Amino acid sequence: MALIAVSLGCFLLLFGLLEASDNRGREPEPARQGVLDLRAWDFASDQVVPLDGQWEFYWNQLLEPGAEPASAANFIQVPGFWRQSIEAGKDEAKGAATYRLKIKLNPSALVYSLRISNIRMASEIYVNGVQVGGSGDPALSQEEYQYENKPYNVFFPVQGDTAEILIHAANYENTQGGIPYRIYFGSAQGIYDLNTNTTLLNVSLIVSLLMVGCYQLSVFIIRREEKGLLYFGLSCIVIAWSFASNGDRILIEYFDLPPEIYYKIQAISLYFSLVTMAMFIRTVCKGLIPRWFSESIVYGMGLYVCFVLVTPFQWYSRFNLLFSCLQISAYVVIIGLLVHSYWRGRYGEFNRKSLGLFILALGCYLIGLIDYSLYLSSLTLNYQMGYYAILGFCFLVSFIMSYRFSEAYKTIEGMASKLQQADKQKDEFLLHTSHEFQTPLHGIINLSQAMLEAGEELTESHLQNLSVIRDTSRRLSALVYDILDLERIKRNELTVHPAEVDVRVTVSLVFDLFRHLLVTKKVGLVNAVPADLPLVSADEDRLRQVINNLVGNALKFTGAGKITISAQAMADRVKILVEDTGAGIAPSDWDTVFQPFEQAHQEYGGTGLGLAICRRLLQLMNGEIYIEWSEPERGTRMAFTLPRADEASRQAQETLRPPENYAMAEQRSVVDLPQQGRGQFTLLAVDDQPANLQVLFRLFAKDPYNLLWATNGADALELLKSRSDIDLVLLDVMMPRMSGYEVCREMRKQFSLFELPIILLTVRNSPNDIAAGFKAGANDFIVKPFDALEVRARTETLLQLKQSVAAALKAELDFLQSQIKPHFLFNSLNAIISLCSTDGLRAEKLITHLSYYLRRCFDPRPDSFVLLQDELRLVEAYVEIEKARFADYLTVVYDVDQDALEKKILPLTIQPLVENAIRHGVTKKVDGGTVLLTIKLKADTLDVEVWDNGVGLSRDQLKNLWHRENSSAQRRGVGLANVRRRLRHFCGEELKVTSSEGEWTRVQFFSKV
Repeated sequence: MALIAVSLGCFLLLFGLLEASDNRGREPEPARQGVLDLRAWDFASDQVVPLDGQWEFYWNQLLEPGAEPASAANFIQVPGFWRQSIEAGKDEAKGAATYRLKIKLNPSALVYSLRISNIRMASEIYVNGVQVGGSGDPALSQEEYQYENKPYNVFFPVQGDTAEILIHAANYENTQGGIPYRIYFGSAQGIYDLNTNTTLLNVSLIVSLLMVGCYQLSVFIIRREEKGLLYFGLSCIVIAWSFASNGDRILIEYFDLPPEIYYKIQAISLYFSLVTMAMFIRTVCKGLIPRWFSESIVYGMGLYVCFVLVTPFQWYSRFNLLFSCLQISAYVVIIGLLVHSYWRGRYGEFNRKSLGLFILALGCYLIGLIDYSLYLSSLTLNYQMGYYAILGFCFLVSFIMSYRFSEAYKTIEGMASKLQQADKQKDEFLLHTSHEFQTPLHGIINLSQAMLEAGEELTESHLQNLSVIRDTSRRLSALVYDILDLERIKRNELTVHPAEVDVRVTVSLVFDLFRHLLVTKKVGLVNAVPADLPLVSADEDRLRQVINNLVGNALKFTGAGKITISAQAMADRVKILVEDTGAGIAPSDWDTVFQPFEQAHQEYGGTGLGLAICRRLLQLMNGEIYIEWSEPERGTRMAFTLPRADEASRQAQETLRPPENYAMAEQRSVVDLPQQGRGQFTLLAVDDQPANLQVLFRLFAKDPYNLLWATNGADALELLKSRSDIDLVLLDVMMPRMSGYEVCREMRKQFSLFELPIILLTVRNSPNDIAAGFKAGANDFIVKPFDALEVRARTETLLQLKQSVAAALKAELDFLQSQIKPHFLFNSLNAIISLCSTDGLRAEKLITHLSYYLRRCFDPRPDSFVLLQDELRLVEAYVEIEKARFADYLTVVYDVDQDALEKKILPLTIQPLVENAIRHGVTKKVDGGTVLLTIKLKADTLDVEVWDNGVGLSRDQLKNLWHRENSSAQRRGVGLANVRRRLRHFCGEELKVTSSEGEWTRVQFFSKV
């Protein structure tokens, strides 16, 4: 609609400017008996004058300049046609003739000009005996004659006070010959201005029609069901071509076309417009115009257009007048039918207003067509009314159609808004329901797990049934997770956090989860991922979810055989293949299985969500998934790719996710819970669901804890005020009136992170939810449904850490220790916390080592140095933690002089070097490596060397190792830069680093004792 308005405005502005600059002055008296007196005309004003009136006319004579005519002169009106031979008296338009006009002028040195628009069908012009222009070759016989009939201008001077204009004209093609349009006379500049204004006027109309037509066609490309757009767009384009080839005929004036082709374009554009208009009217006026009538117009005019295409000009030109009359008659009948329907209240697909506007538009088109036809027949001198009428028709129809689409769009927009609201309500209901499902599910899982662990009083059948209940609940819980993931995908809230991931290790972890399902199936799991496969850039949890879904699908569709996961490195990506020997997938389903709720085998059950979620997760990780091979009853090979870690971007995507509120259905009364008062620690469980409290009480039934409970945040805060012995809080996030985040913030106003550890329990585990929890002051975050072992391990870890930190904070450390010790402490704690989720017992042992080391390490000291044996215990503690993480991939060898153990050394100088060798050296290799710590006592100097056979450093890395010392120190705390700086400051010694890329690294320093 904006394009239409702009086009209309531009045309009207240009048309107004052209009208204002029109240089056609007041018309003089017409010529009489071949003489026109223009001595009173001011040619210096550049105004032009039409040479209308009586010209001398000599039929079948082409007078040479200065020659006497063979017969007396006749007079003919110009503009006009010669319709009969003067001599023969026959109704004959074909032949040749001479026009002559004498113009009386004031003597002047001006260069004069003539504007010739149309002289049928060939012409030559002589002024005072000199030929100044022409178009074609006029002749007395058709054999010598050649037609062209182009518009042209001629320029000439006039010597004296008379200009004799002699025109030779010939026509053997058209049914009407002569000079149908005005001939303009004036100064050269005046004719140039007239020609420019006329051309701009025509071009502006043609371009406006083309813009409207192209706009309608472009909309049709988007809405192909709207055929009216197609036909109206074609109509505007055909009408534009008709204007370009008729009237002032700028098409032939500026393009060198053969006459035969030009006149075919002229006729086709003029009459084919009725075909497109009839199809357009039939489309938009269904039920208002008889079908037989519109089809008669289309087929009749279409046949005539075909006739024009295959016949020469002199054949079809004699029928042009007849079909022009038929064209006007067709529009008169159409308007009459529409007016009749309008008065009878039948509006078809229009409403009353739009049908009235459409009839008005067709009336404009009819007026323009009639005015244009009159101009072509020399019955009117211009067709300005036709310009306005045709343009008015196009813009009125465009407005009507845009109005219809606007109304339809408003209707659709309203419906879409309602559908979106309904879809949003559905999604909210689904999230609500999923949350409510997870709450009882995690209760069922943990209660059944607790009963299985205390199963001495249960029979084998009861234990088996409990196992089935637990496993079924876990599968249902996984389905709920899939539903939640699908909703996050729809909301574009699913996020990933890329990191370097070992595919082989991930596959091994997934296979371990499926081992218990293979008891009743004859299916083997084969991990064929190469050990030297490059690391991939992916979210480790999401990659495990993808592999878990693919293996689960393969296991479901494979009754017997094997499931093999292999991988191969490509240029900048890694391709992982999951192949089974199961049911297979038909080629026709290869694409559809990746759509939500689509399945290739309905008989196997399922929801059809897994592969859709896999595809979206891999897309988020810059990967793709596809079926590489599959045959029914033979198996399937799924393939997905991920970027290599060394090629991929290290920036994780950040997605904002607004918090959602869950409404609570109803309040339930709290059941009587057993009281436990024999424990060393006191725990406070806060949850509005009694079932959840029951699960937590059962879960800690055999542990040495005192358990207190509260069903809302306010009660929990009151308990904290009245009880000073609470050591840890298990806090649910989703509670009525006061959320877990709010309760946590209130607790943090009274207690620090170490004074009162808080674990948040929730079903929501997006990065934003976790960040919000930690920002509120939580120490840890457990996702429901949680595993009993995980809850126990995390609770025990936090309580042990609380004791360790409390003991460490009692020690008075000097400035250096306060700057250095937190570095090791936080690194160690992070390592232990990461181990808690996989091996709680081992984490407990490591906490014991850490607690012992902290008690020894943070004792108050009068100086800044420690015994070497204390520093080595720190190294051993760190190494044990790292060995817990890397197992057989890490070997540490000690070569220490026993005499050096009692010597003192700057604290935290050796451990950071060992840490650097492990983290940035041997663990970067796929097969791990060895770290050798050598300490030798030479006289009064300790020679300390840490060597590893890790990835090494390149020459450029060694060269630039200390260039970013300040920023590096800020990021790494007591790393290499910190050790180097402190050695320089306290000992005056330098840290020496040598390396061979891909082979080894050696870090060495000396310390005086």
